[in-house]
Amino acid sequence: MVRYQKENRRHRTLPRFSAALLAFSLNLLAATSSQAGFFDFGAGTRGVSGLDFQRGYDVNTVATVSGRVTASPRLEEPDQYLVDVQQGGEVVRLCLGPASFWERKGIALKANDLVTAKGARAQGQDGKSYLLTQRLVNRSSGSQVELRNETGAPNWAQHSVTTGGERPAGGALFQGGGMLFRGGGSMMRH
Repeated sequence: MVRYQKENRRHRTLPRFSAALLAFSLNLLAATSSQAGFFDFGAGTRGVSGLDFQRGYDVNTVATVSGRVTASPRLEEPDQYLVDVQQGGEVVRLCLGPASFWERKGIALKANDLVTAKGARAQGQDGKSYLLTQRLVNRSSGSQVELRNETGAPNWAQHSVTTGGERPAGGALFQGGGMLFRGGGSMMRH
């Protein structure tokens, strides 16, 4: 009888332990996702596409897209201007940069303009095709803009220290004794 009671206790303890472990895991998951912006992990820089527009440029996927603009550029994703281009039977979303850069340095684009863009192709988590644009030429108007250098480093990051624009990709900056963290930190400056 004593042996049966010990075995029976063991079987009752296992479901309780499993339930407690499950509850702990769910709480940890919820707390982690709410604190995801800490130290720039999931800091809200990725929208529905899941792409990292700042550092996601892959020189191994560089391609050229030519086609017709379907609508004027619009602010989507987290602070990212996008424009859809119809190339044959495919729609490719051109990533044009953050609002503060595109509104200052961008070129006029409207529906039905013919454009050619060079950049790194990427497939978003939303199933759409993207081009992290390096160079964009509006063949209808003749205007063009360089958005990134040959290695894909964004031109908007180069202006950050001198003009006070966007924060540069990666790392921390030391300026006036303070430390600038991307995505969090008590000494964060914009």
